[in-house]
Amino acid sequence: MSKTVVIVDEHLFNKLLGKLDHLNEKIDSINVGKNDGFKDKWYVTEEVCKLLNVSRRTLQNMRDNQTIKFRKAGRKIYYKARDIEEYLESISCKMVDEEV
Repeated sequence: MSKTVVIVDEHLFNKLLGKLDHLNEKIDSINVGKNDGFKDKWYVTEEVCKLLNVSRRTLQNMRDNQTIKFRKAGRKIYYKARDIEEYLESISCKMVDEEV
């Protein structure tokens, strides 16, 4: 079996990747938006940032520190609603303990 090597300009390659990401996001918004087949609602990074009022970098740190649970499929990261609620409950418990 012979393999063919194709040389592509870096700019065109990055443009193609961008279009693929855009298509992937559209497909995900259709599939995740309906959420018919899932018991729990799933959120993407942008939605979680808005819900928690944090930046993408802060959310990345939370993933790195295992502060919040997530799942990764390809280049997309998903968060279960239940996991976000657990995180919020854990920080609210800490805040209440600190106030006492």
